[in-house]
Amino acid sequence: MSATNAAALRESDRLKESGTLSLVESLVRLSPSRASDYKTCPRLFKYRVVDRLPEPADIYSTRGTLIHAVLEQLYLLDPADRTIERARALTAEVWTNLKADPEYSSLELDPDVESTWLEQADALLINYFRVEDPTTVSPHELEWWVEHQTELTLLRGIIDRVEIMPDGEWVLSDYKTGRSPSETYALGSFFGLKFYALVCWRAFGKMPKLLRLLHLKEPEIITLVPTAQMLSALEKQLDALAHAIQKAHQKDDWRPRTSHMCSYCPHKPICPAYADERAAAAAAEQPAVLLPVVGHVS
Repeated sequence: MSATNAAALRESDRLKESGTLSLVESLVRLSPSRASDYKTCPRLFKYRVVDRLPEPADIYSTRGTLIHAVLEQLYLLDPADRTIERARALTAEVWTNLKADPEYSSLELDPDVESTWLEQADALLINYFRVEDPTTVSPHELEWWVEHQTELTLLRGIIDRVEIMPDGEWVLSDYKTGRSPSETYALGSFFGLKFYALVCWRAFGKMPKLLRLLHLKEPEIITLVPTAQMLSALEKQLDALAHAIQKAHQKDDWRPRTSHMCSYCPHKPICPAYADERAAAAAAEQPAVLLPVVGHVS
């Protein structure tokens, strides 16, 4: 397996996810990211899933892709070879291949910015080794594609890592390269892992024993024990979300929901929520028109 396979797989799955509304409109395909998109802003969901508008690569998501690919490749090695030095070598290899990929050409990092960016990626790897000893981990699955179909939805996506403990219990782990959430929002940050726990429970009849978020920026590991009540409630939420998506699709009504996240949205320049703002900016850029002075004859 090449060092870019993880990134290629994630991109392939992103494209699969984009077909959320298929020809059979009664079936809504949802992944954690697409569900989060709709909850954040229905208009964003439309741009990404229905219209499939292209989005430029950004340094943050690309760094996440890089780190995920490196950790996947690291765990394909024998335990004794899972060292920080080997991880750094993999980082160089994966980054060289990513830079050659047209998808990431829009980054256009100058040498100084690229050097700083790679130093930040290296800091994330160092933090990973601080929170976990990879020589003691025995992954059962890496970047595992899972899905489960109901009468209304097709739930699908990729689990970063699955471990099967000696007693047969499952542990799901997810790597996060962004800022760790505050205590207030920590439970919400588990949405993706709870989504996958639900899929495992319904598809394989196995409820994971533990969910682990490995936040590499701080670094810290946050854990959550899923329950039947928790996952059943999530299932109802996803059904309600699917109904809302169906209704929006039938009526072509994708109303924007503004928030602080709009500042990071690549589609803000065309979003109707900011039409007045764009018009005001355009008017301000128009040159002043000087009217001729008409004199009066007494």
